[in-house]
Amino acid sequence: MEGCTLMATESLPVELSLDKIRTNENQPRKTFYIETLEELAASIKERGVLQPITVRPLHGKDEGFYEIVMGERRFRASKIAGLSTIPAVVKELSDEEAATDALLENYQREDMNPIEKARAVQGLLQFMSYEKVGKTLGVSETTIRRMLELLELPLAIQQELIQKPGPGEGPFNEGHARLLISVNDDPAAQTRLVQKVKQEKLNVSDLEKIIQAIKQFPQKKEAFLRVAVAVTDQMLRSLGAKAERSRPYKAQTAEQHLKTIDKQATTLADLLDARIGEYLSAEHMNQLLATTAELQRELDSFNARIREALANKDFGFREVYIHCPLCGRVELIGSLRCSVCWTILRRCYDCGNYDRTFEKCSVTGSKIFIGEAENPKDYSKSYKCPMYKPKFEAQAIKLKMA
Repeated sequence: MEGCTLMATESLPVELSLDKIRTNENQPRKTFYIETLEELAASIKERGVLQPITVRPLHGKDEGFYEIVMGERRFRASKIAGLSTIPAVVKELSDEEAATDALLENYQREDMNPIEKARAVQGLLQFMSYEKVGKTLGVSETTIRRMLELLELPLAIQQELIQKPGPGEGPFNEGHARLLISVNDDPAAQTRLVQKVKQEKLNVSDLEKIIQAIKQFPQKKEAFLRVAVAVTDQMLRSLGAKAERSRPYKAQTAEQHLKTIDKQATTLADLLDARIGEYLSAEHMNQLLATTAELQRELDSFNARIREALANKDFGFREVYIHCPLCGRVELIGSLRCSVCWTILRRCYDCGNYDRTFEKCSVTGSKIFIGEAENPKDYSKSYKCPMYKPKFEAQAIKLKMA
């Protein structure tokens, strides 16, 4: 009945004119998507308003009007549907009671976004303690404080959390938003990170990786904001390795380090098939050459340091390469054994100083039988012989002495 000012008997619904109803500016739900309202309006046209809204009477200068406590979506959809009245339950409620009822109705709805929930809780705390709010909502005080943390974000980021993703964009959700709280001192970076999440459809773990990368290497922030997350992984490995080299070296890891280098070098060597150039564009070949040239520069620097260390540790160090007699791997004679098959490298049989006819060393005159010359042991004279002279030059890349 239009203009009705009577209270509903025992909470029975009455028909109120839509013109006599006012929305509540403190309503927890602030976002109403037009497409969902239109869907609800179509349902109301067909079946009517199935659940009455809840209102409270206004007093003073607004006497005769009602304020919505619960059901603003139904009210808005009824207007779209062209109705003039709506079923409503009228209750005399205080501000605290109205705010509590409104929040409770919306709190469990999946489509109420985290910012709306946080703002509603913030409103309740104006006249309730944390403990009472927690009991009212059935959540812990810790949960309440976590909800309120989202309100520490700049308003622009809060709005991003409210909005739906655009066409072709990934979602920006509460997990993403919580990570951005740690970057509150850099609003510009926050905004770019939000766009990166949406455009590249990043999950929470991806965003966390990028934020941690920026914090760990702030000088590379611009790069991390621009590159794909897969490239971020590569950059972190490279930067991490450089940072590790600046720290004191752990001597106990040296042998494991050697094994890893050997394994990776073998893998890379197996990939060096020059035929790749026949199938790459000029742009990709430029990229490939830049990559291998950078690797070469790193290797040249690394090799120079290793030669220097060898010269300091090994008096008489000679950079002489030989083939392993068993598997054919190229090694330095100072390695003593092949790093692949563990065969002894220096055999009298391959030495230019060995006289095979008389089975002896032409320098020392020592008798060395052919069996020992071909298959030496670690106690054989050739094992660490300083006069060893390879008969054949190893077919390997000639590395210049530093």
